[in-house]
Amino acid sequence: MRQPQLANCSDPLDLILQEHDTHQSWCNLLEEIADTLPDSVDQKKAHRAVEILKYDLPLHHSIEEKALFPVLMKYAASDDNVGEIVAHLNEEHVVDESFAEELIEFLEVLANGKLLEDANMFGYMLRGFFENYRRHIMWENSIVLPLARSRVTAEGLRELSSLIVEQQTHFRNTQLSHCSGNCKECKKKS
Repeated sequence: MRQPQLANCSDPLDLILQEHDTHQSWCNLLEEIADTLPDSVDQKKAHRAVEILKYDLPLHHSIEEKALFPVLMKYAASDDNVGEIVAHLNEEHVVDESFAEELIEFLEVLANGKLLEDANMFGYMLRGFFENYRRHIMWENSIVLPLARSRVTAEGLRELSSLIVEQQTHFRNTQLSHCSGNCKECKKKS
C-alpha cells in the first residue's frame, strides 16, 4: 500500500493534485491490462492493479471524504454549491469502490496467471471504470481543487494537512489489523 506523503509536499492541495496525477497512471495501467487481454496480461501489472484498487483508491477517497470535503465545506461561500458537489463526488466514490471490488476478482485471476472465461466482458468493464475515473479526476482538478484554493485559508490548509495525516494513520492501522502477516508492510518488518 502506497501512501501520499505530506512531508514531500508543503501544500495539502498540491499533494491531492499529485495524487490525481498518480491516479492517471493507474488508469493507464488498467488500460494496458485491457489492451493485452485475453492472453498477454503481465501478472505483475495485474497484481499491482489489485493493490491499487484494494488499498490506494479507498485511502484516497477517505482523504477526500474525511479531510478535503469537510474543510472545503467549512470555508466555501454559500453560493459555491459545495454541498451538491460533495454529494455528487461521494456518490461517485461509492460507485467506483463497488466497481473496483468487481474488477479485483478478475484481476486476481490474471495475477495468478490464469485466463478469464470472458476476457471481452472484463476488458469492457476495465474501460468503463478507467474512462469514468479519468473524468472524475478531471472534474476534481478543474472544479474542486481551484475552489479549495480560492476559499480555504492558511489555517484551513493546516487543518487539512492534519486531517490527511489522521486518515493515513487510521487507514494504515485498519489495513494492518486485517493482515495475516503476508502484506508488504509485515514482510518489510520481518
